Amino acid sequence: MFKVLFITFSGIAIGYLLRRASWLGFLPRSITFTIWLLLFFFGLQAGANELVVNNLGTLGLTALEISVACSLGSCVAAWLLMKFFFRGHLFGASPLPPTPAQESVQPGEVCPEQSPHRNVLEMLGGFIVVAFFAAGSIVGWLGFIPSFLTDGSASMYVLYALMVQVGASIGCDSKLKEIIGSLRPKLLLLPLGTIVGTLVSAVVVSFFITDMELADCLAVGAGFGYYSLSSVLISQIKEAQIGAALAAQLGTIALMANIMREVITLLFAPVICKVFGKLAPISVGGATSMDSTLPAITAACGKELVFISIFHGVLVDFSVPFLVTFFASL
Repeated sequence: MFKVLFITFSGIAIGYLLRRASWLGFLPRSITFTIWLLLFFFGLQAGANELVVNNLGTLGLTALEISVACSLGSCVAAWLLMKFFFRGHLFGASPLPPTPAQESVQPGEVCPEQSPHRNVLEMLGGFIVVAFFAAGSIVGWLGFIPSFLTDGSASMYVLYALMVQVGASIGCDSKLKEIIGSLRPKLLLLPLGTIVGTLVSAVVVSFFITDMELADCLAVGAGFGYYSLSSVLISQIKEAQIGAALAAQLGTIALMANIMREVITLLFAPVICKVFGKLAPISVGGATSMDSTLPAITAACGKELVFISIFHGVLVDFSVPFLVTFFASL
């Protein structure tokens, strides 16, 4: 976690120091390509994981139900925060100044940022994202890829490269100081909203999953996208209670549900942002909003939310071992 944060803030420093360099104009396209590559590697990991593949028909459905419910609960919590605590404005008493593209628009004209062509490109971009993840899953499932490409180490290096680029794009933004100076302490409510919204949704969905206890649903939901730690903790804690076989199944559900939560954020951040507001993709990202889903959140919600997203991810990340351990021990 701290390595990713260090790399991100190093990228911000590089972007700020080199903010007048012409090559920084290529960063948005470079970030897009790197996101596609990262999703391909995520697909490789999922497709090569025998636990995930062998249990897609049974445990996968349970994991999907929990993941969708917890993501939706996070969306609702973020929407309520926007409606009753921020009333549509996240920074100060008024929104940030308009972008140059918006300032140049004359009355009756359509802003380029809101043009139909841009909307078409966004839709195509969503299909491309899905295609890269699906292609990676198929290739990983076929099994002819070397293990060093599917064990997570390769995707971690791609993530590091992505964080440097995202940090640089933030650092070279002319409104960086204004964005930092306009952050409001009230935004600390967002991590709390994510936790409460997720856990309430886990309680609700537990009534529809007859073969899982309430505490187990809460333990899975409390992973907040941190699939590696939550699945290991649940497997280890539950083994003494229900046996190795059943503990492994519950750990697999936790693994799949939290992977799905991360993928939901990566694939649907623009849609979530439009329907539930700018805080919702951050909330759905959970613990991953500071690293793997940060680029998708930034692209969907704007650079002004990047520091909120990072801080949100850090706080939620710290809550995972405590909450998962507590609920798994019940």
